[in-house]
Amino acid sequence: MDDSRFDARDMTRRIVRSAATASLGTLTPDGGPFVTFVTVATDFDGSPLLLLSSLAAHARHLERDNRASLLMQVPADGDEDPLAGARVTIVGRLTCIARDQDDHDRLFWRFVDRHPEAEGYAEFTDFSIYRMAMEGIHLVAGFGRIARLGASDFLVPPALAEAFAEAEAALLKNFSSAGARLVAVDPDGADLLDGGVTRLHFSRRAEHPGEVRDLLLGPD
Repeated sequence: MDDSRFDARDMTRRIVRSAATASLGTLTPDGGPFVTFVTVATDFDGSPLLLLSSLAAHARHLERDNRASLLMQVPADGDEDPLAGARVTIVGRLTCIARDQDDHDRLFWRFVDRHPEAEGYAEFTDFSIYRMAMEGIHLVAGFGRIARLGASDFLVPPALAEAFAEAEAALLKNFSSAGARLVAVDPDGADLLDGGVTRLHFSRRAEHPGEVRDLLLGPD
């Protein structure tokens, strides 16, 4: 049963934005299901980004039929039932972004900033960035806490996403500390590099880049 007593949009944003890995479902040539393990990041608007090799079976599947799904999960704690962990299934279409496309470099570095361990191979010729056009979201936030969302319930409006894309370099320069630094920021939070990458969630979605300071540090 759907449960309106929790904020489905906020929980979905937290799961998707913080996820470093996902299960990717694609369709085989005969239409059968095929699931594999991938690393993920998000664009400024929240669209999932993947780095895939053309040698992989799932990339060949997507070349034929780009319908796909992603499962992202928050692991259950300790001895909890594994099914108690919150998870999001996203359905959509994954498109390969050619290296000569205008937004390729931006998407490439969004992914690498989230996954610095990939920098050593990300520019190999068989690897490409894929961006998902989201069509629907299924959130399971625990037993009896289920919500179905449309892409518009999750995605950042284009004008706001563009404003953050233009302001990100200045924002990253302004917020740094000894031993740790911000490597990405978007309307829902920021990624902190401190040995690994840690997601810092804002208490709410920013309405413009000028709100980032208060959302990160609190009002003076």
